[in-house]
Amino acid sequence: MKKTILALTIPALFATSASAVTVYSDEGAKVDLYGRIQYEAGSFKHEGADRQKFGGEGEARLGVNVQYNLNQDVDLIGKLEWQAVAEEKNATGTDSLKSRYAWAGFRFMDTTDLTFGKSENPTAQLTDVTDIFNIFGGAASFNSLDDAGISSRIDDQIRVSFADQGIDLRAGYAFHDENKTRVAGEKQKNQYSLSAGYTFPFNLGLVAAYERQNYDLLVGEADLDVWGLGANYSIDGFYFGTVYGQKDLDATGEEDYGTRFWELVATYNVDAWTLMAGYNYEKERKVGAGESKDKLVNEYVLGVQYALTPKTKLYGEYNIQRTKVADERKDDLYAVGIQYNF
Repeated sequence: MKKTILALTIPALFATSASAVTVYSDEGAKVDLYGRIQYEAGSFKHEGADRQKFGGEGEARLGVNVQYNLNQDVDLIGKLEWQAVAEEKNATGTDSLKSRYAWAGFRFMDTTDLTFGKSENPTAQLTDVTDIFNIFGGAASFNSLDDAGISSRIDDQIRVSFADQGIDLRAGYAFHDENKTRVAGEKQKNQYSLSAGYTFPFNLGLVAAYERQNYDLLVGEADLDVWGLGANYSIDGFYFGTVYGQKDLDATGEEDYGTRFWELVATYNVDAWTLMAGYNYEKERKVGAGESKDKLVNEYVLGVQYALTPKTKLYGEYNIQRTKVADERKDDLYAVGIQYNF
């Protein structure tokens, strides 16, 4: 039902629950099982002079989709998905097993979903336009703004979506929960997100999105506003996508702060091979008096991917850094990986 232009034109890039296996089906009830196993090795992150030069990361995912037909027009639907990292504990000492999705709800007329729980952020419709890479994509749109960035999944969210005839509308509201801690001492409060997209018959897609977050700081409150516009186009094995947006942070007792971001990607798919290229950019546009406006993200990403089987891919990516810290350019990053989906 909800197939984006990206998924239609370059399916080798992604493996989703569309490849799930039905493990139970009886009298209107259906249970699908899907998962992923992957391993990546390389230089992944910037951590100063003592950063790890080369390392490996393995992870696995397991998901379940459930559906029960109530009548001709209404289905009960639900989704559970977990991720396990191949490390006993992460750097903060927390467990390496976590839930990615956990929601239940209703589907009406095969076009409208109403769900409750931990689900996809409606703004993913915007970030998906350029989030095509396996490792290094989306650095500008997802980049943290003073420890306040947009997330692809939201807990405690009431979400409604409609998709039909090229139209894709999504809205979500996440209510306050004392258990949702952002960073030490900060509590996530209310949040709402909106997005709207339309895909024309000639493979041109347009999307707009807006998100507002409210959370408690150690002293006072803060509001984060994010908006963005995106477009994508595909033709004869080529895919092009671009996103532009702004982020504004208003914190109690502090000067307003904001950035603008821009991302551009292109891919070419022929047989089992996919070539990828992208550019990510984010720069401060509102800073305190006397402060310079820094470039937070300024990088090129190159990638190649080979579909070993319809559900297995090999890939490599190289991240060319132009961002400077203390007048010194960051080191380039690189990684290779293998991923199997079932």
